[in-house]
Amino acid sequence: MKQDLISANGSAASPIPAEGMDWPRRNYAWFVASLLSLAYAVAILDRVSIALLIQPLQAALKIDDTDFGLLQGAAFSIVYSVLGLPIGMLCDRTRRVSIIVFGIALWSLATIACSLATTFEQLFLARMMVGVGEAALVPVATSLIADYFAPDIRPKAYGLFLMGSALGTGVALAMSGLFLVWAEHIIAGIPGIFGAMQPWQVVFILCGAPGLVLALAMLVSFREPRRRGVASQSTKISLGPVFALLAKSPLAFGSLMLGTVLNLVCVYAIMGWLPALFIRVHGWTAPQTGWMMGIVGVPINIVAALFSGWAIAWMNRRGYLAAPVYAATACALAMMIFATAACFAPSGALAITFYGLNAIFVNWNLAAVYSGLTRITPNEMRGQIMAFQTIAQGLLALTAGNFIVGYLSDTVFQGPKGIAYALATVFFVCGLAATVILLAGRKAYIRAVEANDLKELLAAG
Repeated sequence: MKQDLISANGSAASPIPAEGMDWPRRNYAWFVASLLSLAYAVAILDRVSIALLIQPLQAALKIDDTDFGLLQGAAFSIVYSVLGLPIGMLCDRTRRVSIIVFGIALWSLATIACSLATTFEQLFLARMMVGVGEAALVPVATSLIADYFAPDIRPKAYGLFLMGSALGTGVALAMSGLFLVWAEHIIAGIPGIFGAMQPWQVVFILCGAPGLVLALAMLVSFREPRRRGVASQSTKISLGPVFALLAKSPLAFGSLMLGTVLNLVCVYAIMGWLPALFIRVHGWTAPQTGWMMGIVGVPINIVAALFSGWAIAWMNRRGYLAAPVYAATACALAMMIFATAACFAPSGALAITFYGLNAIFVNWNLAAVYSGLTRITPNEMRGQIMAFQTIAQGLLALTAGNFIVGYLSDTVFQGPKGIAYALATVFFVCGLAATVILLAGRKAYIRAVEANDLKELLAAG
């Protein structure tokens, strides 16, 4: 860790200064970051609300755990991943506000369309369209935040953005449980519109509607910021500069991206399958599971998301250039210890306690990704680098985190309690691998930070 405090020329390292005093007004920048955080919350709500619908969906569509894992993971992640790169390239070349408004509207309408599915194939297609829309969120939001906030406070803005993920995860579970209760009253109270629907169908409608309102709010209030620290800006479509950047610092990018993706395998396993642990192993109902996970998870996740950005900024100010690496490693260790322990807890109360302890560190991983990659990537390639990360997260983390648990539950750890062993296997193995990979790339990441800081200072003139 001592090496963090020494720059390439042997002097004490310090954060790079802001590029002049012409940054957007601070209060407006925080307003933008707040709406982007809300967009993240809505995205997570639309993405993971399906987790509490496992029993009614399996009954209605006649599907098993493996099929359900595909609906949660592959159906969403295939297009989410593939479209991340072209959207990232557009993000680096065109108006970002238009892209994100369209994306939010699309994924919200697709979530509502899930309510119309009567077969596995139809629901799979609707979930794919949710992925199409959500592919725009991370590349655009991370690029916008980088141009709204100076480098010294940027990690805090990413922390606020991540609060949306924390809020969305907890609220998705709590609200989905509440929506299941509301759905029955809505069906009975408005039979002319909802009388022919099942409660799970109404839940999808209730989850998708808020995003349409948010898209309209962004359309009328967001302004496109000036791009900063750009050495060269081109409208030419070419991945050559991106590949050259990755080849220049392969260990720095590779270790951070792969290590955080392995952490996300665990995160998506929690989002997709931990409710099933409480339902099958501890006998909780779906609404009870959603409420308890929401009550415990929402406040912890919100505080942890904000604190993760603050902690990285605090370490940055003190010259610890590998701060994102340490934050991601903390998440990996928590998965090995607390998430694994939750699987084998003898009671639901103890399991939810370990879930809460793990939640303290979960959002440190994404804070590490966003602040870490933007710190070592030139402005003109940030959208594309985040798109590569999105591809890895989708194809590896989201797909594997949901599919592997379902497959292990169906074929290896069979029976109602098999879900505990399937989850524990994923948490421990991926957490251990992430820890080793992240720490192995620490020194290379420090060198990449020094190189990019110097480039941004020269570009600022």
